[in-house]
Amino acid sequence: MHRWRLIAVVLLVTFCAAFAGLASESWIRWYEHEDEIQIGTLLEMGGEYWLVGTNIVSMDPPDAGIVVFRIEPDGRLIGTRSYDWGGVQSAADALVIPDGNVLFAGMTDQYGAVDGDFYVLQADASGQTLAEWVFGESLRESATRILMGSQGDVFIIGNQMNPEDVIADPGTPGYGGMEGRSAPYAVRMQPGGSPVWKEHYRSESNVIVFDAVPSRSGGCFVLSTVYGFPNDDDAIRLDRLDEDGTIMWSRTFGEGNSKGYALAHLSPGRLLIAGAQEDEASGNLRGLLILVEEFGREVWSRTYGDADLITTLHTVVETKDGLIVAAGSQLEDYGQYRDDVYLVCVGADGERQWEHVIPTGKHVTIEALHERSDGGLLIAGSGAIAGERFQAMLMFIDPAEAGREE
Repeated sequence: MHRWRLIAVVLLVTFCAAFAGLASESWIRWYEHEDEIQIGTLLEMGGEYWLVGTNIVSMDPPDAGIVVFRIEPDGRLIGTRSYDWGGVQSAADALVIPDGNVLFAGMTDQYGAVDGDFYVLQADASGQTLAEWVFGESLRESATRILMGSQGDVFIIGNQMNPEDVIADPGTPGYGGMEGRSAPYAVRMQPGGSPVWKEHYRSESNVIVFDAVPSRSGGCFVLSTVYGFPNDDDAIRLDRLDEDGTIMWSRTFGEGNSKGYALAHLSPGRLLIAGAQEDEASGNLRGLLILVEEFGREVWSRTYGDADLITTLHTVVETKDGLIVAAGSQLEDYGQYRDDVYLVCVGADGERQWEHVIPTGKHVTIEALHERSDGGLLIAGSGAIAGERFQAMLMFIDPAEAGREE
């Protein structure tokens, strides 16, 4: 007990010293909860921020619900809301729709679902549940992103996994996918909840969707990683879906072993992929950014981070001044249960402008990056010390210091 307290104090001092060198106004907040928390996204709602995710009550029997942490701009917790009807409901993403209500999207094992289906819950700004919808087939479907289409309909994008077609245990070293062969799955839903269409995109490949963004001309772009396990030859795939769910074109990116985790629309009319690519010399992953035209042509590809470390980029945003900031994690080796938060800023040509590495003292997952009106950056995710529950995290990087070289 005393040893763990001493370690915690040392890590806290290290972290505070790192932030003192970064910016006096920067901060990090951890929001304690009785359950394990997996944050999925961050929303700005009427002058406050919502950390949206899943609170895991129990793994056996499975019991999880949707949780929202309401937070003041200075990081103070206003309160929490939970949506838990027994069984499993999760939230990987959320969307504010034109009437001010919120749609949460994830997975459920209730309401007739055999192995899990897409789950959408609609709530108003006060937290009152207005409606629920379930979409799926006979396999295991889980939503990753929910998007507003150009015609007012909603696109729900995620994965369909076949548990009978086993690839590997998700915890197998060198494998980052689900246990069964996976494929993209998409639903287009009218505002009242009626499905326009449901479509799966199964193939012989093991494909897992990580992100999607709407297209300005209708439909959406879907980012996936194609897992080559047991070979180390993962690839990045970008699909362009039209309004009817038809794949208009599909492109693959990355050299050697590459992974795509985040997708962002840039102006004018370009897409940015964030992820990781294996360094040929060291064998470690390095942060990866790829700029792509909206019709799929690659403009440039760059890697970031020390080749002697493991660096991955999980979220990316274009700032108001036209720069690109990506956030992810950095660690020394896979056996280390502690990640530093890694930030890199690049120009329109991909050239690095600055980077920051911020110790957290915990194993963290980075899920969202948001630029505030004052130019500061918010980073949302979850984190835990070994043996403890994951808890919600929100980090603020002061705008006065965000662009300083270390």
